[in-house]
Amino acid sequence: MIRTILTPVDGSRHAQAALDVGIDLAKSYNARLILLHVGLRDGDVPQDLYEAAARELAEAEARGEETGIHPHLSEHLRVMEYLGHKLLREAQGAAAEKRIKSSDGVLDFGDPGERILHHAKHRSADLIVMGSRGYGELEGLFLGSVSHKVFHLAPCSCVTVHRVEGDTGFRGLETIVVATDGSAHATRSVELASDLAARYGARLVLLHALRRQATAAQLHAAVDLDRLGAETREQLEMAERLVAMGSGAGLLAAAISEAALKEIGERILERGAALAKARSVQNPELRLVDDDPARAILAAARSERADLIVLGSRGLGEIAGLLAGSVSYKVNHAAPCTCLVAR
Repeated sequence: MIRTILTPVDGSRHAQAALDVGIDLAKSYNARLILLHVGLRDGDVPQDLYEAAARELAEAEARGEETGIHPHLSEHLRVMEYLGHKLLREAQGAAAEKRIKSSDGVLDFGDPGERILHHAKHRSADLIVMGSRGYGELEGLFLGSVSHKVFHLAPCSCVTVHRVEGDTGFRGLETIVVATDGSAHATRSVELASDLAARYGARLVLLHALRRQATAAQLHAAVDLDRLGAETREQLEMAERLVAMGSGAGLLAAAISEAALKEIGERILERGAALAKARSVQNPELRLVDDDPARAILAAARSERADLIVLGSRGLGEIAGLLAGSVSYKVNHAAPCTCLVAR
C-alpha cells in the first residue's frame, strides 16, 4: 500500500511532469504527498528563473511584505530561499486543486540527491516520484545525475517520469508493462503493477525473457518444480547436481534446453497472472520472448505503447552493486515512458 509519496520540485519541465504524476498517484491512493525543494547554494539555476525570483523578492520587500526570508543571508541564498518557497507554494496549489488530502512543503539546501534520499528515509516514503532530469542536469548526462543517484539508492519504490515533448500533462495509465523473472523482486513488481492496473483500469502486459544466463539455483527459486513436466524437472535437477559437483560456474546454456526454458517461463508468467487476478486485474496479457531482458522490455514498451514500465530493483540477472550494466539501469535510462522500480 502506498501511504506517503515524495515528489521533488525544482521548476524544470521534467519536475513538473513528475509533479503531475505524483499528484495523480496521491489522489488514487489517498496518500500523503510530500513536496520537496532542494536549493542549490552554488547551483546551476536557469537565469530567467533566478531573475524572476529576485525581482519578486525585491518587489515584495519594497511593499513592506513579510517574506520570511532571513535578512542576514547572502543575496544569492535569499533569492534561492524565496524561489524554493515560491515553487513549493505553486506545487501545493496544484495539489489542492486536485483535492489531495495532505500535502507538505519542505525546503532544504544541499546536494539534491542526498537530501531527497534523506527525506525519503526519514519521512517513511513508500514512493519517490521524480523527473528524469532537473534544471541542474545536462541533457543526456544520466550517469552521475540526481535521478540516477536516487534511482540507485532509494529506500523505497521509485518512479522516474520521462517527459515526452508535446505532453500536456498526466493523462492516467492505459497500458502497463511489467517484467517478471520469478524472483522475489519481480513478484513485488507484479503486485504493484497489478494494483496500479486495477486502480486505473489499465491493460496489464506481463513479460518474461527466457533466462538463458540464469543459474540452477535462480531457476529453481523462480518456479514450483511440481508444476513442471518430467523432462524439464529432470534437466533442472541434473544442472543442480552438476553445480554441486563443481562442474562449471552454474550457467545453464548447455544443461537446459530451449524447450525447458520456455516451459519455466510459461510457469513464471502463469504465477504472475494469478497474482494479477488476485488484485482484480481480469485479463492480464502474457508475453514470452527470447531476447536480452533490457532490450525485450524496451521493445515491449514501444510495441504495446506503454504508459508505464514496472520492474524490480534486482533480479533479471543483475549483480548487486553493478548498476551501470544492470537491466533496471538500462531500462530506466532508455525508457520511452515512465518507469517504476519496485522495492
